Amino acid sequence: MSSRPDTFKVLVAGDEELGFCFCEKLLDKKLANPREVAKKSLERPWPKDEWTKHSTIMKDGDITTLELDLELHGAWVWELYSALEPRDYFRRFSGVILCADAMRINLPSELSNFMDSVSIHVGHQLPTIMIVDRSKRLAKGQTDALRDIAKTLSVPIFFVNLYTGDNIDVAFKKLTDEISCDAYV
Repeated sequence: MSSRPDTFKVLVAGDEELGFCFCEKLLDKKLANPREVAKKSLERPWPKDEWTKHSTIMKDGDITTLELDLELHGAWVWELYSALEPRDYFRRFSGVILCADAMRINLPSELSNFMDSVSIHVGHQLPTIMIVDRSKRLAKGQTDALRDIAKTLSVPIFFVNLYTGDNIDVAFKKLTDEISCDAYV
């Protein structure tokens, strides 16, 4: 058994505020208003965009700890491309969390285009989940539309609540399991 956990990078993309809130709430269950923290950070040119979460899995009959480094993908990332090719940027990741804002008119094409870009640069689809903030009221039909988007992308969808923390651990556990299956095959 290794003293250092296996480390995997996870790309958190889509709605930056939702992604930021998800990462903060994942690490701090007592955080009452993650949106307030997100807004303050995302106002800066280089906001906080990295978090580390340890998760345990069963591997070959043993309990193993994985270190998952979550990295928020936002507008500031494009400045990295002058030093790092998109292919090299995306190949650093082992999984993706798509953060879906149901109010975005072009959401299906935005998420599809992003997934295609990752797949083109990596050479295959990475383990991916899609999250939606259930604490925001969804209009009639939006839940079904979001499920259809996830089905089209062939990714599981999780409706999380950023204020109560409901379903956040379940969503993250699903991604962790998919990453470990992909990595240890």
